[in-house]
Amino acid sequence: METTLRDRMWAATGALFVILILLGNAMNTAGTSTDAHPTGDRLLEDLAHQAASSSARVGLVLEVLGFTIAMAFVGYLADVLRRSDSGRVGFAGTAVVAGATMLAIKLTSGASILVAHVNRADLEPGLARVINDIGGALFVISWLPTAVFVGAGALALHEARLVGRPTAIIGAGLGLAGVVLTLVALPDATSGNPIAFLLGLVGILVVSVRLAVRPGIATRVDPANAGELPVATRA
Repeated sequence: METTLRDRMWAATGALFVILILLGNAMNTAGTSTDAHPTGDRLLEDLAHQAASSSARVGLVLEVLGFTIAMAFVGYLADVLRRSDSGRVGFAGTAVVAGATMLAIKLTSGASILVAHVNRADLEPGLARVINDIGGALFVISWLPTAVFVGAGALALHEARLVGRPTAIIGAGLGLAGVVLTLVALPDATSGNPIAFLLGLVGILVVSVRLAVRPGIATRVDPANAGELPVATRA
């Protein structure tokens, strides 16, 4: 399978996704409570602050844009794994399903944030806290498919000879750690430590940069068999 400049650009969408959501989240939440489970009154104050902040609005747009670009990255992985010659679909299929599930849950969790913003003037503190907790619980649940996406994706790319063993081991390790940490966080979902999700982002960044900078597959034509099909070699 020949790796082109266009492939490298599509591969880089994974890194761009990570950068955009981290930057956007930092801008959107600047000046708001850092408490894992804030009171309803504090949440209403935060909503008023974000509504009046241009930086917060830009941050929200960047986050949504980041997850839109993540769709491109998941689609790229699905296509590049389909075009590979590994002949296996187990890890590849799991990674694609996990990536799509991750995006579906994340976009759903964003709906609770938008509902709170639209109704901020009429919300009671108790209801504000319930809406915030729904979004927080969905965020924690999204850590699980994110971890599976990272782990299964790294193993599938290794099977397809698109990344080397070190990248596969790092990705699989981060994915496994993410699954375990998510299961630990579930009993107290609204106060879970986001380290599992952050590990997933690290895994996506590692794989994305690896594929964009140094793809594991290149094509060459063996001079002794110029009339035959290209021979795949590790870059």
